[in-house]
Amino acid sequence: RRHPGNQPGLHQMTTLNIIGPGRVGLTLGALLVRKGLCALQDVLSAEFVTAEAAVAFIGSGRAVRKLADMRPAALWLLTPPDGAIASMASALAATGNVRAGDVLFHCSGAQAASILSPLVACGAKLASVHPLKSFAEPERALESFAGTWCTVEGDAAALALLRPLFAQLGARVAQIDPAGKTLYHAASVLVCNDLTALMESGLRAYESAGLDRATAQSMMEPLVRETLDNVFALGTVRALTGPVARGDAAVVSRQLAALTALDPRLAEAYRALNAVALDLARAQGRAPIAALDAVAAAW
Repeated sequence: RRHPGNQPGLHQMTTLNIIGPGRVGLTLGALLVRKGLCALQDVLSAEFVTAEAAVAFIGSGRAVRKLADMRPAALWLLTPPDGAIASMASALAATGNVRAGDVLFHCSGAQAASILSPLVACGAKLASVHPLKSFAEPERALESFAGTWCTVEGDAAALALLRPLFAQLGARVAQIDPAGKTLYHAASVLVCNDLTALMESGLRAYESAGLDRATAQSMMEPLVRETLDNVFALGTVRALTGPVARGDAAVVSRQLAALTALDPRLAEAYRALNAVALDLARAQGRAPIAALDAVAAAW
């Protein structure tokens, strides 16, 4: 018979262990501890100094050198690199330190909770919680976490604990089908990581046009912010402006040639993104169909 202390329940989620304290693990660990929702117990990283730094950042807990040194905990937060999650789950299951009823979750947007399946034999409850947020700096992420959307999936018993826990952190929670996580994560990469790369691409073109980088960044900031405001206020179809939206094939051709001369990779990005922009322009219905067909022929 299972000990009552192992029964799931929010009141049981007082002890927390963290494995792989990267920027996401640091932020979530600090939030859970500083809001009084969990007591940090043990922290493990591939490098002991990283575990020590995590303990210092969060302000409590104990850095350990190996899995076997981790004490049992009601809640385990696993945030190693995606490629290490499966092997970490197998190694953790082998320690015997995970008890029936303990909740273990990872924060990968690309991996399903089932990647933790070696821990099923321990009687653990498994889940995935992916905060849809850029964690460039944990200090900034701590201040702005409230309102963050988190997609969740996994065992019902685990989610029954994690949903209210994250709600207390100020998160908004949405259920996701694990079968769709690869596309979901790819979409997140496009609108977050690749948006950053797109900004860098624009900066390189501005610099090659003769503007210094600092001036170019200052110039593009209001344009980018206004564009984002329009997208979220009007939707992508109505927000589209520029030569593709106008059906200006001559401008598109000249720009594509200039980018090809500068860096063929930028030209490929321009071509691929404007193919999507052309879809939006056709849906917009403002430019003549013949003009939009000419744009399509430009690349």
